[in-house]
Amino acid sequence: TVRDAIVTGKLKPGERLVEQRLAAQLSIGQPTLREALKELEHQGFVRKVANKGTYVTDLTKEDFRKIHQIRMILETLAIEQAARSVTPAALDDLEATVESMDRAARKFDRTTFHRSDLQFHNAIWQLTGNEHLVAALERVVFSLFAFVLVRQEQKQFLAAVRQHRDILAGLRSRDAVAAKEAFIRSTNRFWEESHQVKVSYL
Repeated sequence: TVRDAIVTGKLKPGERLVEQRLAAQLSIGQPTLREALKELEHQGFVRKVANKGTYVTDLTKEDFRKIHQIRMILETLAIEQAARSVTPAALDDLEATVESMDRAARKFDRTTFHRSDLQFHNAIWQLTGNEHLVAALERVVFSLFAFVLVRQEQKQFLAAVRQHRDILAGLRSRDAVAAKEAFIRSTNRFWEESHQVKVSYL
């Protein structure tokens, strides 16, 4: 898929997407490709430039910092709400997803890691029962994760697994404050150590 090609780095940040050529490469029709590109634009993977075409999203360091700041505010809210409603079954599902991330990280499988990573976060967002918060997080987080993914080395994948285990431990407490603090602490540590991104938002 186009998204997999972006995630694996086959399509580079800033690269212009020529529909006819890309459709041929993926063995799909151009109408199908256009629908896929619309969805990817909504998710932040690509952007359309008037009278120029469609490009793989390329974030500047300042773009990255600003998006990450918004993400932290929104996802902290989601974590607090999820901690109040999370069930044992949901915790088990999240644990299984982290294990999938761990296996993918050890194999350095970017595509599977990305899918499992998004599955983990989306499952938490869904626990809020707030579809507007979910939509806002999808719009913000998808492009952020995709942009970082193609630049990560294996050690950063493994560090991300540890970060997600910490988030899960916070949710297991079912205490909104404890879960929020665990999320902020582990996420800030990961981004500062792995990507030199420091965000003050509270």
